[in-house]
Amino acid sequence: MSSEWPVPSAQHFRVVYGKLYAALLSQFGSRYMAEMEDAIQNSMLKFLQLGRQHKIPENSENWLYIVARNDLLSQLKKQQVYNYAVSEFAGEHFSGTGTFDLRLQTIIFLSALKNISGQVKLFFILKNIFGLSVAEISSATLIGQEAIYKSINRAKKAIQLAYRGTEIELSQLEATEPTVLLVEEVLYSVFNIGFDSFSEKTKDIVNEDLCLEAMALAKLLLKQYKYLSTSNLLALFCFHAARIKAKVQDGKFVSFFHQNRQKWSPDLLTLAFSYLRKPEKLNRVYIEALIVSKYMASSQLTQANWMEIVGLYELLQKIAPSPIIQLNYCFCLGQTGRTEEALKVLADIERKLPEAYIYFSLLKANLLKAIDPTESEELYRTALKKINQQIRKDYLLENELLLF
Repeated sequence: MSSEWPVPSAQHFRVVYGKLYAALLSQFGSRYMAEMEDAIQNSMLKFLQLGRQHKIPENSENWLYIVARNDLLSQLKKQQVYNYAVSEFAGEHFSGTGTFDLRLQTIIFLSALKNISGQVKLFFILKNIFGLSVAEISSATLIGQEAIYKSINRAKKAIQLAYRGTEIELSQLEATEPTVLLVEEVLYSVFNIGFDSFSEKTKDIVNEDLCLEAMALAKLLLKQYKYLSTSNLLALFCFHAARIKAKVQDGKFVSFFHQNRQKWSPDLLTLAFSYLRKPEKLNRVYIEALIVSKYMASSQLTQANWMEIVGLYELLQKIAPSPIIQLNYCFCLGQTGRTEEALKVLADIERKLPEAYIYFSLLKANLLKAIDPTESEELYRTALKKINQQIRKDYLLENELLLF
């Protein structure tokens, strides 16, 4: 046991949770999914208790795996459903590394399931493999928390029914193109949740570990299957990740157009452009990456630049319409002087968004500054009350509400 107590971050626990879940699912199958969740949580609680006593195991991940596995076996014995010898699951070491990534293979396995919808699979993976909370998933997908809870439970029952008593062999899995596309959707959601976090626990707005985790898995996915769509996903990730260090300066949030471009990572920008490849059939991720490249290629966007970006958003809405894309489109319309048109689009999409959606309120407030400053101020103040993250509150107070 080591004598020092390295305070573990929430993200560290999330990563380990996903690894443990993947390992236990691989070894025990789908029958005992609820018990696996309990076992992992119990192992982490014991880990924290040891930490308070300054008795942290040397190999903490391996220790957590063994404790979780033993806890699960103990639960099964108590339920009198333990039909296998302990030696059946005798691996004493956590197989989180090796010739393939166990978490990626588990994501592929779950994404390939036939009896569950893509959206439900997405919720289940975000919760159980990446350890995201239902609130975070709801914020990222615009789906109500109750619906997400029900979807995750439905997925759990469907997996248990389909694989009851069947060993799940992850190492031999091969993904079809639709499966890879769903895995990409999962990684896209994980990255976005990390890149623009509203969690009070994320002081710097960006959960960098979560972003890097999505990038690492996307890189493995590209190496394994070599799909152009994965390459463009990595391009999008690299464009965004290149400016992570510039998003916060001296503890204060810095908006995109005020960031110090000298702090952008030239290596990640170079990687982004190298990954960006035009597909035969245009898709959402390619166009999103192309839009971000337009933002980042020029330090001063002209009206011609904005018109080009507006055109790309119009194309994107035809390919993959969503309220979030329409919000971004409205912002760009405002930059071209088409404020009234942007406000009309906002009015159309308001009902598609959760009540008091923060980005909607902020964008509408921004568009109304010159037209109706009183309503603009009211919207900003309403948004301020709903934001829990101090760094965002400070930004609004210093950069928006001071103008009134």
